Amino acid sequence: MKRKLIVTLAMLAAVSLCGCTAAPADGSSASSSSESAAESSAEESSEAESSEESAAESSEEEPKEPPTRDVGTVDANAITFEDGDMHSGHQMKGGNDEADVELSIADLDGDKKLKVHVLRDDPAEDYGVPKIVFNLPEMIGTENVGKIGHISVDFTCIANEAWQHDDGTESVVVGNFLGALAGNLASEKGTDADGNTIQNTWATHYEFKLDDWDFPEHTWRVETDVPANRIPANGYAENDEGTTLVIMRWGQKNDVDFYIDNITFFDKDGNSIPVHAGGAAEGAEEAPAEESAAE
Repeated sequence: MKRKLIVTLAMLAAVSLCGCTAAPADGSSASSSSESAAESSAEESSEAESSEESAAESSEEEPKEPPTRDVGTVDANAITFEDGDMHSGHQMKGGNDEADVELSIADLDGDKKLKVHVLRDDPAEDYGVPKIVFNLPEMIGTENVGKIGHISVDFTCIANEAWQHDDGTESVVVGNFLGALAGNLASEKGTDADGNTIQNTWATHYEFKLDDWDFPEHTWRVETDVPANRIPANGYAENDEGTTLVIMRWGQKNDVDFYIDNITFFDKDGNSIPVHAGGAAEGAEEAPAEESAAE
């Protein structure tokens, strides 16, 4: 009897413990736990969304840094215009599409550049094509003209007025910078309308297409190889006094000044060619120091 009584009491104790730990039949405890987990997950999701929204707002509020004018290493033989000379730079005239320009040496934050300000007679028209000509024998000597194998030029563009986009909106941006590095080459003979043999045939070394839709200022380095003069359509002839470098910019919708700097000539082996001392072109002026439109 005592043994049966002990066994019975042990069984009752076990049942009692199970009753304390078992979940209610209606599942209220499990439901509460599930709801708590869902609420926690929702809170975490809400916090994550809030964090993403804050990051997006912060990103929108923080203005983008304008591109730097530093395009890289400047060669020791580059024409930097720091001496205030135009280095034979002048406007090409006599064609049908050349725009009138004002040329000057401008100081941008202590760095002198050749400034090209394009003029326009009719405000309803686009700005025309400026063509800036440099005399190569005067820049590097006639003995070095035929050695040119590579040309590098740095450009800075600064917008003076808004560009109108296709959707009708406007923003003060550079827009596009399209143009070419070219030249009048004596290495190929051409003919005029009467069939007479002439020299200095036109040739394009490189046509550039650069866009910028974010800032009122941008800087680019444009460079190209110039094939050896055995390729007459592109190469320069030895000891020729009529060869030129021509820098052109295609028509532009808004008023954008562009600045020329660090013109560098390299020979076929990649060595830079020393330049001669420059001289101010006729009508050249030195402009006062300027501040960037982006500042």
